[in-house]
Amino acid sequence: MGKLLKLAVASWRRQKLRTAMTVGSLALSVGAVVFVYSLSVAFESSGSQAIESAIGKADIWVVPAKGVEVNRKDQQVDAIGELPGGLAGKVEGMPAVTSVKTVVGSGEGTLQVTSSDPKLTADALKASGLTVSSDPGRTAATAGTSALAYLVTASSDRFGAYSFAQQFEAVQVNEVASSVLGVVGRVTLALGFLAVLTSLLISIDERRREFGILAAVGITDDVLYLFLVESGLLILLGLVVGVIFGGGMFALLLPGIFALGTVGKAVALVSVYFPIMLILGALIPAWRLLQKSPLELLRSSP
Repeated sequence: MGKLLKLAVASWRRQKLRTAMTVGSLALSVGAVVFVYSLSVAFESSGSQAIESAIGKADIWVVPAKGVEVNRKDQQVDAIGELPGGLAGKVEGMPAVTSVKTVVGSGEGTLQVTSSDPKLTADALKASGLTVSSDPGRTAATAGTSALAYLVTASSDRFGAYSFAQQFEAVQVNEVASSVLGVVGRVTLALGFLAVLTSLLISIDERRREFGILAAVGITDDVLYLFLVESGLLILLGLVVGVIFGGGMFALLLPGIFALGTVGKAVALVSVYFPIMLILGALIPAWRLLQKSPLELLRSSP
């Protein structure tokens, strides 16, 4: 293994410019993805507690017709607009309602409603002119209705993996992931992926003669191992540099929400691409090339 590492390093030294460009392009793309997904995870962490506080233990959460928004800076939920006057008293007199609490703090301007029969209460709310929904993805009431009532417990079951608050927060986080920033991160990763594959394929093509000579003396397997080690170290170096770059930029630009845990989750996502790049960019092309006879490799070498 030590000899393979020495040969890999020697190959990098012969192709310094290409090695630097390959590592640099991969590092930039990985750094961009780490930054974007760290931001998404940080947004989720900062908003989850605020949403749980706003909903509390309510069976039904009543918000203004325009919905609410998660204020990441202050870590609280802000109501968009106001509820109709007297709505709290009106809801308190509806069937099966056991309590109505006007929220203070995170979620101020909304109502937490507990009910012995949430579906019966929901029917009464709908009849009184409110939009009733158990879908966390709905962000505003239907036009012409006075408020939006989320059925918090009606959409939950004992087999559900996520609570209503977690699903609601996931909808908010998806706005970040689907934003221009998220698109840029994915496109950058794709471009870095293509740059690495192109570099590896060109390297294989240029070394046909070298592979042919080594195959002629019967060390075909060692050639494959050498190229895999060389390519694997190159990709790993790009990933490590990219993670450091992306995590560093995140800590520098957004120190208030930076945490190693959020960067760790982004790194776990990016690391999935390591075996994919190694297989597509190194293993398969090198294996196909070595299926040819040494004479064919020598004749087709540039």
